[in-house]
Amino acid sequence: MDIGTEKADRIVNVGSAGNLYSLYSTAATLMGQRAKKVALGLAFLEHGSCASKDCAKTLKQLSEIKIVLEKHAPTEAVWDMEHPNILAPWNGHLSPDISSCADLYTTSEGELLIGELVSLLQFAGSSKQSVVVLG
Repeated sequence: MDIGTEKADRIVNVGSAGNLYSLYSTAATLMGQRAKKVALGLAFLEHGSCASKDCAKTLKQLSEIKIVLEKHAPTEAVWDMEHPNILAPWNGHLSPDISSCADLYTTSEGELLIGELVSLLQFAGSSKQSVVVLG
């Protein structure tokens, strides 16, 4: 699944839609009561889109989410918060290089997903573009 700027001049392949939804499920679960303070960041992770006017605020909130995810072991990640009994595909197969939920999720190119999403939001904000699902 690709998300990027509306002119498609910056694109991030997030892997499967399930990968992005798992990042959203993990973030929403681990944020707990703090979720209300990062609602735009969570909505971005859930839907893969962000209006250009919200890019700066969403970027700040995604950075706050990343800080929380860095404090949690990858074993605390949630594959699907709507179906908590479904095990993640990585269950029991995590690389020792993965030390937190923040570095569990990667793009299809192997880059850290949160870092790539931060970069995308920075670019979108500076070019006054919305971020959209491209396919």
